[in-house]
Amino acid sequence: MSRRIRWIGVCILLVTSLLAQPVWAHAVLARATPGVNASLTKAPDEIRLWFTEPVEPNFSSFRLRDINGALVKTPASQVDSTDPHQMYMKPGSLPNGLYTVVWAVNSAADGHHTEGSFAFTIGPVMASQPTTSGAETTIPVVGALARWFNLIGLALGVGSIGFLCFVWQPANLGAWPTVEQRLRRITWIGWWWLGLSGALLLLLQTSTMINTPLLQALRYPALLQVIRGTRFGTLWSARMELWLVIGGLLLLTRQHPRLRWLALLFGLLLLLLTSLYSHASAAHEAGAAMLSDWFHLAMTAFWIGGLVQFFGIISLLRRVALASTFGKLVGYFSNYARITVAGLLITGLYAAWLQVGSFEGLLTTLYGQALLVKLILLLPLLGVAGVNLLVTQRRLQAGQALWMGRLRGLMGAEITLAAGLLLAVGLMTSISPARGELTQRAINKVLAALPPPQPLMDMQVVDDLQIHLIIEPGWVGENKFTVILSTPDNMPVTDAALIRLRFQNQTQDLGESELQITQHQGNVYAVKGANLSVPGEWKVRMTVQRPEQFDSVVDFMPQVPLPPPPPAMPVIESSPVLPYQVLALLLTGLLALGLGGYFIGQNGFRFWQGVGPLAAGLTLIGGIFLIMAVT
Repeated sequence: MSRRIRWIGVCILLVTSLLAQPVWAHAVLARATPGVNASLTKAPDEIRLWFTEPVEPNFSSFRLRDINGALVKTPASQVDSTDPHQMYMKPGSLPNGLYTVVWAVNSAADGHHTEGSFAFTIGPVMASQPTTSGAETTIPVVGALARWFNLIGLALGVGSIGFLCFVWQPANLGAWPTVEQRLRRITWIGWWWLGLSGALLLLLQTSTMINTPLLQALRYPALLQVIRGTRFGTLWSARMELWLVIGGLLLLTRQHPRLRWLALLFGLLLLLLTSLYSHASAAHEAGAAMLSDWFHLAMTAFWIGGLVQFFGIISLLRRVALASTFGKLVGYFSNYARITVAGLLITGLYAAWLQVGSFEGLLTTLYGQALLVKLILLLPLLGVAGVNLLVTQRRLQAGQALWMGRLRGLMGAEITLAAGLLLAVGLMTSISPARGELTQRAINKVLAALPPPQPLMDMQVVDDLQIHLIIEPGWVGENKFTVILSTPDNMPVTDAALIRLRFQNQTQDLGESELQITQHQGNVYAVKGANLSVPGEWKVRMTVQRPEQFDSVVDFMPQVPLPPPPPAMPVIESSPVLPYQVLALLLTGLLALGLGGYFIGQNGFRFWQGVGPLAAGLTLIGGIFLIMAVT
């Protein structure tokens, strides 16, 4: 593929992604035919699944298992070419029995992996309870650290250039070669970090799609398949091309400093690609969500990358600059920080409403708790920034050189807090948003409301064995069969080499099925199976084989009932309208428009100097949100 064709494709992808329909964060099974726990009189011509997000064709599939858990030979499942939210399979002729659809998909919107299963039956068999994948309840350490590393790379790679364009160059403090050299060095460190984080993201996404540890993803040919055959791969390739272009422009900036602005523009496009493959791209009102996420990410990069640049040159400036000159630079940086923080807060509030939406989501979900940690870290960060704005700048402009050293300490504290804040964001981008987790809880609540299982239990004595059989949950469908062996005087028997269970229905001619148990803990032997496929009386013939002893054979005759009726599952829509959606857009737009206009007014006729373009960007975001609210 030529570079021109690839760039045309990326541009089309950018436009279509901004116009995409809103979807849920993480691909959740919305519905299926046959439905969950469906009872069919004949085999279905087609099995079709609908997901709440588009799925990656090369890394998403579902398979069919029979009543014994064995894979059924069928044609491979496919993603519908007309709608990537759908997958289907034409299974062909299927005999009567219980079948389980086992699915595993990777979202083409945000790259997260989900999986689950559900059962249906053909003929006189009743399905077991439905199962489905849930939202994450544990911390994905590797994914969170990898995304944290990427966020630092974005902040250094793009924010360091933003500092040069919006602070250093407009301040025009004079030519100091050692300071300029340090600024270039930090910019190049950011560029290299940005490239390494891109490579790490590719490994992370590949390991997610093929369900393997991070480092082992290097050994799989799927690495190239991810690059060439997924939406992530297209965006990742564009990101790495932009990274190379930025590097080429940075090489030319020593002779042509104005090229920094072009490098910054490409950096902003790189950030946009990041937002196109995030929770925002899988959120309700996807256009507004991605626009807000992109601006939030840009403001984060400018603020944190600018902090690192400023911190890196403080020791050099103390040697060559007067305190008043130093104060001038602090003034420019404070104006810069005020706008970035304003943009962060406005877009952050919108994202919190979009992804959390309630106090329950904030306080009781892992995503909401990570957001709380982020807010806790943000408060002292804003406090330190306020000290620099209101106190440090004035003291330096008054010639108090002591505050040069204090400024370095304050900025060091800001950078430390910012690193912790980015770690919280890395965790948030690795897990399901609070709204999705609360939806999953609603499904689990329905399942939990089912009547409790009534295990079937029996005990018999044969030869020198006392045998307990426990069948859980004790109704038609999949059950756990637990066998406890002991002597008549209750001494445990742990030497059984094999326990064979043969199942035969006493009222219908269903043939005979079998389970074998070889693994055990002490004298407790257990296995799972869906051998009790219809209600009524069953004969379970158990054979216990022990070394150097005759086999012990005993029959159990459990009466197996039907399971409780399937629950009415919550309806999951792929593009629901959130409550107060228009109000959220209006308030976000008004705040952004008002603050952007305020900062533009402060600059006056120097609109395109210093932070004027940032203020214009905030105003533009506000206008777009207002248009979205009224249309």
